[in-house]
Amino acid sequence: MLNNDFFYVRESDFSGPEPSARIVLNPEHEIYRAHFPGEPITPGVCQIQIVSELLSLCLNAKTFLTDVKNVKYLSVISPLETTDLTVVFKKMELAGERCSISARIEGDGRIFSKLSMTFHVVRNSSDI
Repeated sequence: MLNNDFFYVRESDFSGPEPSARIVLNPEHEIYRAHFPGEPITPGVCQIQIVSELLSLCLNAKTFLTDVKNVKYLSVISPLETTDLTVVFKKMELAGERCSISARIEGDGRIFSKLSMTFHVVRNSSDI
């Protein structure tokens, strides 16, 4: 889990047609010391995990990534330059235990990443 350590949710609106959350990155996190010393950037795998964790919050359920259809990293996210980001779920299709999403990570007037992924949704332990 990266929430409440690597990033913090500043506010969220999961009720509208494009659910979203404003987050703040923690530039002091240990990950940034290794990726990369002196010029830290947010790893792509962490961006995928952020979206995954926010989807779980949005659905109020556990989610497990099952398929990454497409991920485009359009611009580097440096925690020294940009700490406030918004994750917007542009498309969310929930059918039973399957959820397909398209999301964007944006901030400072830029789109940093576009992600299309599919998740298994677990509402209780019998769904695993």
